[in-house]
Amino acid sequence: MKLTMLSFFAGIMLLANNLCVAQVVNIPDKAKKAFAEKYPHATNVDWDNNVSNYSAKFKEHGKGYEAHFNVDGVWDNTETQVANGDVPGEVRESFTKSRFKDWEIASTDYVVDNKNNHYYRYNLKKGIEKKFLYFDKAGKEVKVNTGI
Repeated sequence: MKLTMLSFFAGIMLLANNLCVAQVVNIPDKAKKAFAEKYPHATNVDWDNNVSNYSAKFKEHGKGYEAHFNVDGVWDNTETQVANGDVPGEVRESFTKSRFKDWEIASTDYVVDNKNNHYYRYNLKKGIEKKFLYFDKAGKEVKVNTGI
């Protein structure tokens, strides 16, 4: 009897744990529609809802992307990771002369936003600090944001 009760409670605990881990992702229809129109050839789409916005990780023509939508479901920007060697020389040179040149480059992304701005974004780390440093294709520093 004790073994049966123990097995029963273990099963309940396992079920409760699985329910807590599962995440329900509610994506607005407006975001789904905007995504489908903008990226009709997208495959392997995986949506995420992080309260302040929605994002869709996907592949298109064999390359990985992440599209971001605001809380109203309107497209904000799309990014794709690029190797530092694929960043234009002017951008790399500007980074080496920037006030962040001694920060660790965690990754580099190419970002296109809803105003048709095109940026190279350095995702930087120094200790526990994180920064996003944006350059235009000519190597001009455009903005810097604190990372999450």
